[in-house]
Amino acid sequence: MPPRRLVLAAGLAVFALSACQSTPPRPAPRPIDFSNFGPIVLNAGSVDVVNAYRPLGGTHVEDRSAVPPAEAVRRWASERLQAAGGSGRVRVTIKDASIVEVPLPKTQGVKGYFTTDQAQRYDGRIEVEVTGDVPDAGVGTAAFRGMTKATVTYSTTVPENIALGEREATFLDITRRMVEDLNARLDAGIRKDLAPMVRR
Repeated sequence: MPPRRLVLAAGLAVFALSACQSTPPRPAPRPIDFSNFGPIVLNAGSVDVVNAYRPLGGTHVEDRSAVPPAEAVRRWASERLQAAGGSGRVRVTIKDASIVEVPLPKTQGVKGYFTTDQAQRYDGRIEVEVTGDVPDAGVGTAAFRGMTKATVTYSTTVPENIALGEREATFLDITRRMVEDLNARLDAGIRKDLAPMVRR
């Protein structure tokens, strides 16, 4: 008969192993892409993306996102805007692509030892302007200039005991939520305000 300690240790090992196996792995972050949307086909020879965003005040953390907001906008332009040829030009200007960290007040005194506070708030903001320009090419053609823009924001808070991986996932989630909103707004804006340049 095996010693009691050995049986107990084996039981604990089996319990620990089953506990580890029962913990589901954290799902991988969903990639930011627009492959489920058709391209907006434009009467343009080129689509240029200009990043005019420069961080100002505050604690900026957008570069800690696996896909920073500015890169997400570039990806959107690459996948959604298709130049079909012609003398027209389309320009996408990124005016803001920020995620700013704002510290939150903590519970003071004895109560603070037993309270898990929300420690930081993250404020995301993306502002993008899309302009279209078609020069007058002579008889049967007309010059056109149009512009549409969209601004999207998203904010969330995180607890003081958040793990590093969860914090990084939060940044990516902020970016994804904003750029998905941006996609819907700019899709409608381009089809309305740049309609003469839209083939389909």
